[in-house]
Amino acid sequence: MSTSPRPPSEHAFNAVASLYDWWFETPLGHTTDELEKDLLYHLARLRHGERGLDVGTGSGHFAVDLAAHGLTVVGVDLSAPMLAVAQSKVSAVHLVRGDAATLPLAAGAFDLVLSVTTLEFVAHPEQAIDEMWRAVRPGGRLVVGVLNALSPWAWARRRESRKQETPFSHAHFFYPWQFVGLLRQLGPVQWSSSVFIGPNGRGLRWAWGLERLGRALFRPFGALLVGRVTK
Repeated sequence: MSTSPRPPSEHAFNAVASLYDWWFETPLGHTTDELEKDLLYHLARLRHGERGLDVGTGSGHFAVDLAAHGLTVVGVDLSAPMLAVAQSKVSAVHLVRGDAATLPLAAGAFDLVLSVTTLEFVAHPEQAIDEMWRAVRPGGRLVVGVLNALSPWAWARRRESRKQETPFSHAHFFYPWQFVGLLRQLGPVQWSSSVFIGPNGRGLRWAWGLERLGRALFRPFGALLVGRVTK
């Protein structure tokens, strides 16, 4: 697979950094977050005391939560505005500014490497995946989540970005076979998807029922594709 999306501008990140976490406080955002974490953490198999790396940590949303689960966490991101938001949070997370394609970290240093909605914004996803894999210790896990091109959420984000500049204006949305193929170069992949409610909140009342049904029967269509490879 060869993809070279144009990275979002620094201005785009400046515009959303201070408001990023607000989304998780809305009813739709809160439920979506719970659904995604349910799948991410199921595949990640979180273990107290392990060392975790959050690549593309942004505002530190997942890094802070991993730390709350008892992991020792490092968060890496290229965006200074996003890291400033993460730094403002009370957390034991160690934050590092760096590029996902050239991680400034030692090889084999982490039990778990997690990356959620980051590959969509890098110029060379294959290189970023190789770097994440390099950071995983033997026996450790790499867990990656990306936005699904087959989901109504991707369609809605594309429509919005045609009207105005957003961080998704230059994002690459992955088809399931692209995503699994990217990870399969590293080894056997276990994958599924999450969030089968609509981007307008349709189905919110039945979110968990739709989630169980979707993961069982409609795996290629969830908003977030999540895959795990064990080293």
